[in-house]
Amino acid sequence: MGNKKDINLLPEEYRLASSRPSPEKRKDDGGIKEVGNSIKGLMDMISSKVSSVQNEKVSDVNLNMSKSLKDNLPENMSQNSEKASGLLYSLKKARLRNLEGILNLDKKDLVVSSKFNYVYCTDFGKVVIVDKDTDGHPKTVTIKDSDNLSVKTIKFHNACPFLYPKYDERSLPEQIIHMDKNEIWYLSDSEAIIVTFKNDIADFLKISLSSFEQNSNPKVILNYLECYKFLYQNKKVKDLLLEERKIKTDDIIRVQSHYALYKEGSSIYRVLLFDELKNISNEFTLTELPNVNEEAWDVLFTNEIYEYVKENDYSFSNFRQNNDYIEYWQNIGSKSVCVMRCKI
Repeated sequence: MGNKKDINLLPEEYRLASSRPSPEKRKDDGGIKEVGNSIKGLMDMISSKVSSVQNEKVSDVNLNMSKSLKDNLPENMSQNSEKASGLLYSLKKARLRNLEGILNLDKKDLVVSSKFNYVYCTDFGKVVIVDKDTDGHPKTVTIKDSDNLSVKTIKFHNACPFLYPKYDERSLPEQIIHMDKNEIWYLSDSEAIIVTFKNDIADFLKISLSSFEQNSNPKVILNYLECYKFLYQNKKVKDLLLEERKIKTDDIIRVQSHYALYKEGSSIYRVLLFDELKNISNEFTLTELPNVNEEAWDVLFTNEIYEYVKENDYSFSNFRQNNDYIEYWQNIGSKSVCVMRCKI
């Protein structure tokens, strides 16, 4: 009984090539393994038919065309073309293997590979269809388990895949500047759009970039978007900074769940430390920021470290970064000694 549902997930041209299982067969299919094997038998037949048709119609033409073009190109152009083709093939292969990894698929589960999609079937009856875009890269994935059916949009950062709930991309800019497992950021000349997901529903946050020049530092823009997004999602912190303290969004250097750092003048920085309820628990000013990266700031600007620094009369500006560690060195006698070290 499960076979009919699995077959109906295939593209139409594949379904027409399949035959409907007999009532006796449906009655006998009592185990998940048997269902998987039955689907695999069908998939093997489909794969054979598709390969045969493609080979007959395309293979000879492609080989002749490739040979003709190669013979008429200068040697260096031919070599460059082959090198570019090799890099593209390697990228596609790496993307596919990484996608198989996060979907818990194995190469042996691949039963159909065509111009338009890949079809996988596991020994446990899970069917996965990966549809390709016009360049042959994975675009969407349909996953059919015993009781569930889901469709995901596939995005890649280099060769690393991210799966998002299906959403409408038609009105979004082409350029993507940030991705993680929960959100994706799009950028145009005049605005950015941050797409976040909650319960598989996409939320679109539009942010104007009219105050930025076209050649603005990408890192500055990313930081601005990060601050804007955080304030949009945290009304209490937004009211505190923008309404009560009248801080301009452009002056906010970094804001996280436990602190905010912003400019208070040309050479003064203020740090607000929050408790779990987003109330201010400590605040202080700096004339020089610690010479560490933003992730290290997230470690330094906590209530625990602030109290320790205050108790020992340390200076935040004297902290330095050593790979994945933050260190504080002091001169003790004739030697320089590391008196504090934190993992980032």
